[in-house]
Amino acid sequence: MSDFPSSLTRKHILTRKHTQDFRRVLALNRNAAGFSRDIKNLIYTTVCDKADGAFVYDLDGNRLTDLTMGFGSILFGHNHAPIRQAVEDQLMKSWSVGPISPLAGTLAQNISAHTGNERVAFFNSGTEAVMVALRLAKAVTRKNYIVYFKVSYHGTHDTLLSLKSDPQSHLARAIVPGVPQSILNESFLLEYGSDESLDFISKNKDRIAAVLVEPVQSRNPSFQPVAYLRQLRTLTEAHNIALIFDEVITGFRAHLGGCQALFGIRADLATYGKVVGGGLPIGVVAGKSRFLDATDGGHWNFDDESAPLVRSTFVAGTFCHHPLAMASALKTLDLLQAGNGETLTALNHTTAALCARLNTEFEQRGWPLSISNFASLFRFNTPGRSNMIYYYLLMNDVYVWEGRNCFLSAAHTPEILKDLEEKILLSCLQMEADGLIKATSRSIPQ
Repeated sequence: MSDFPSSLTRKHILTRKHTQDFRRVLALNRNAAGFSRDIKNLIYTTVCDKADGAFVYDLDGNRLTDLTMGFGSILFGHNHAPIRQAVEDQLMKSWSVGPISPLAGTLAQNISAHTGNERVAFFNSGTEAVMVALRLAKAVTRKNYIVYFKVSYHGTHDTLLSLKSDPQSHLARAIVPGVPQSILNESFLLEYGSDESLDFISKNKDRIAAVLVEPVQSRNPSFQPVAYLRQLRTLTEAHNIALIFDEVITGFRAHLGGCQALFGIRADLATYGKVVGGGLPIGVVAGKSRFLDATDGGHWNFDDESAPLVRSTFVAGTFCHHPLAMASALKTLDLLQAGNGETLTALNHTTAALCARLNTEFEQRGWPLSISNFASLFRFNTPGRSNMIYYYLLMNDVYVWEGRNCFLSAAHTPEILKDLEEKILLSCLQMEADGLIKATSRSIPQ
């Protein structure tokens, strides 16, 4: 390899110093993600204290084209003026919690109208929303087991923290320190999209409370098994199993109504986060009244004999209806609705076109890379040593976080995308020059 490692570390002197200065007190797993002694000096998280539009600015003064975009929470670009103004206006009125913000009811009404879900509840994060959705499913179906799928990501709840399952029982297998097998003994981990998974669910229908699914897996966006999801919907509906769509990433990104609207499949529960919060923390559980009624007993009226009819489970959270998050989310939905979803359609087309152009370049040059995408989410497929591309991209002022999901935003203009495309190709050429990738064939001149 060339002097690339030294060049990169010289470019990030202050970021590396910050990482080392605070490592002893700041426990941050991202600062050790992908650790390898071979590239030990390159293992650090980019540190930024300014962001605007499609760019973030690190401590060393580098302006980076951002492909992380708040882990997918920033759809209109950093520091987007209408959202910032909505937050500032609310900040001047109230940013306290205790009494419920009057914005919560309006936001629930708007989310219901956009997504077709009957009722809506707010929480603090996507992880928390998934946790509550599973609790509601178990409470209503009165069953205990859940099904989720390999390669999926549903946050950090203990019952979902496994990548492996027992080949005979299909129970999720303990692989993470601090998550014992006992916590996973009611979690089945199956192959997404397989006939075998449908057979297993059918055979165990009397034990399974919920099937939790990313309709399009964020770690495998090219796999979009709509026919399988329809079979799953038919199967779960027939056997009192809650079908839960985890749309924390795809919700309000793929379509105003999420994958439920895009695919024409109505789940029992759906979880949302990221985009809908406009960059502020939020988690949403939405779905059929049958399940959401387990949060509060269901609908009733003042001044008559009505009363809650459903036995409730327990949900709570200090910041679930934080006024700043409510204001940011309302403005985000206003912006999305103003264009009748055209912002998403255009962004999805832009992302698909970028990925197609780059895939053509990779293929023509014989490089062993490709990009897969769904809506404005995309991922590099980087076999072998081509996974070093993220460090070369960083050298060329392109930021991709350690989880490697990439997102475009409305702030990524054609000019920015042209420059981005050139930087991606330059990074590949530099990797080739350093012997990290090798062209298997080449149909265009070097």
